[in-house]
Amino acid sequence: MIDWRVLVPIKQGKDSKSRLGSMMDPDARSDLAKRMAEHVLGVLRTCFDPSQITILSPCRPNGWKGGWSQDQGRGLNAELTAWRGVQGNAAILIIHADLPLLREEDVQAIVDTAKDGAAIATDRAGQGTNALAIIDGRPFTFCFGAESLSLHCRQYPQMSVLRRDGLMADLDTPDDAKFVNARGFAV
Repeated sequence: MIDWRVLVPIKQGKDSKSRLGSMMDPDARSDLAKRMAEHVLGVLRTCFDPSQITILSPCRPNGWKGGWSQDQGRGLNAELTAWRGVQGNAAILIIHADLPLLREEDVQAIVDTAKDGAAIATDRAGQGTNALAIIDGRPFTFCFGAESLSLHCRQYPQMSVLRRDGLMADLDTPDDAKFVNARGFAV
């Protein structure tokens, strides 16, 4: 059995989900981000022991019993690189906290697919990275941000790309809100 280390980056506070500013005020966006993170963490707890799950955030969430890595404000890619450096050659799964349609089957699909080395889950546009699984300590440069899917896949062209609603449907824009609303998640 593979001993996965799971990291969930969570942006906290009233600056979260800023691209939804035309739809909701800062308090509502913060509440939405919290609900989505709780959902993602709940799904992950059905797949992994809480000791395998670490939250990357500026402040430790109240009541969280798993691991916590304090976001030092260096930017996501630098934070991920620092966290991975502590993991050694362990299998890692990085999964974003804004996936309101995520299901246990989606998590199982990415870790099963990564057993051949690495797997990545793209966003609905096919340009971003919503989850990334690497089975071993192979060299890897995190490139989250614009065009991250192609930047990540260039490092390992044979890496499998997953396209599943639960992994693709991140909630960043009003269009994303319509998509997840139509599939049962109330924004």
